[in-house]
Amino acid sequence: MKKLTPTLTEFCRKQEMLRLAFVDQRGQPKVVPVWFVIVGKAHYVGTGSESAKWKAIQREPRVGWVIDGGAKGKYKGVSMFGKAEEVTDRKLRVKLYREFGEKYFGSDSHPKHIEIWGDVDDPGSVYLRLNQKDGFWWDY
Repeated sequence: MKKLTPTLTEFCRKQEMLRLAFVDQRGQPKVVPVWFVIVGKAHYVGTGSESAKWKAIQREPRVGWVIDGGAKGKYKGVSMFGKAEEVTDRKLRVKLYREFGEKYFGSDSHPKHIEIWGDVDDPGSVYLRLNQKDGFWWDY
């Protein structure tokens, strides 16, 4: 995959949803929109520790994802694939907790953020790094 342009990287950072593809418990492909953050060059998503999505990814970590958008005639996006890996490092979990809070609620102390994610060390929340193997992008 070619390196993303700075314009496309910034565009992706500003998008609200990432579409995550994985194989569900019945062996069927599934695509779901999820919140995401980009830290460094890596994409991260979060989910509940009891979610069907997390259980499926534990069995089969290969995933695909798309971030796209734009107005008619001016579309941009990336389509990638690789493996999802649980984030267990406490410092990175704290950073991701804050990043999700800032991006979606303006603060990691916002009551709705805390309602969804719990506290920073909540065992009910799982953060996943999407380790990119390859992909492609468009900007037209």
